[in-house]
Amino acid sequence: MRQFYPGRYAAIDVGSNSVLLLIADVDEEGRLTPVAQGARATRLSERCYPANRLIRAARERTLDAVCDFTRAARRFGAESVAAVGTSVLREAANGPEFCQQVRQECRLPLEIITGEQEAELAYMGNVHDRRLPGSDGERVVLDLGGGSTELVRGLGETILGRASYPLGAIRLTERHLKSDPPLMVEGTAADAVIEQELGRVQPLSPASLLLGSGGTIYNLAAVARSAGMIPHGELHGAVLPHTRVAELVDLFRSLPVKFRKRVPGLEPERADVILAGAMILHQAMALLDASSIVVTANGVRHGCVYAMAQRALLHR
Repeated sequence: MRQFYPGRYAAIDVGSNSVLLLIADVDEEGRLTPVAQGARATRLSERCYPANRLIRAARERTLDAVCDFTRAARRFGAESVAAVGTSVLREAANGPEFCQQVRQECRLPLEIITGEQEAELAYMGNVHDRRLPGSDGERVVLDLGGGSTELVRGLGETILGRASYPLGAIRLTERHLKSDPPLMVEGTAADAVIEQELGRVQPLSPASLLLGSGGTIYNLAAVARSAGMIPHGELHGAVLPHTRVAELVDLFRSLPVKFRKRVPGLEPERADVILAGAMILHQAMALLDASSIVVTANGVRHGCVYAMAQRALLHR
């Protein structure tokens, strides 16, 4: 088991849909204790696809969130603060310009990470969590975001394979599900895109544990819990069956956005993209031959905190 330098660390994850903050204490054995957390839906990727340019309003919303979270991290006494940008910043032509703006106004470097790095951080953010079920086989993390989906397989702390797909809830919605509710032909086209992107995904090996991270999966589980489709209780560690995901796809296909916003358990700001996310999850689980997925609230920001604690140990 890896060792960590104990201390307080803060990570800011700048994603396509949300900016997420985690301030946490980490001990020598990797036990992570959250001190403060934050989430703000800034929709940085608004109207970004297919032109691949960040619009001004989205940049301003996201910049405000990053600066606020940076101040919070310093106020809580974080020894190290890291900010990473994912899919939308990898692809946007003016992504580097936005990173420079963050550096100037928030006094914090914003690093654009690769899809492979994103996958690794998502895996690292979950492998040390003792609250999640153990596994005698592979641990597989499916991280479903607004602009991309990462799939990473590992055994213990060793990563065996990772992949990043240009497939996310916002990207799929803006490119293919344009009607409200989507037309049948639009849904068919979206399904074809998902199948094309994920077609080479290999089924899970025996005794594998499939974990699902990201706001889409967490919200789907929250809806399922509110509807009595899964037991009530904490969502982190909850089991979401594939059959329930299929039912949620059918539900959201039939509802206009204004009615989706009223669905218990669903964050209203995700109402326009939740169908696309559910469709991606449904097909991914089918290709993985997974009867269920374990929901995790951990993600890239948790992996960043662990990475900082490991790096601090090397530098002591």
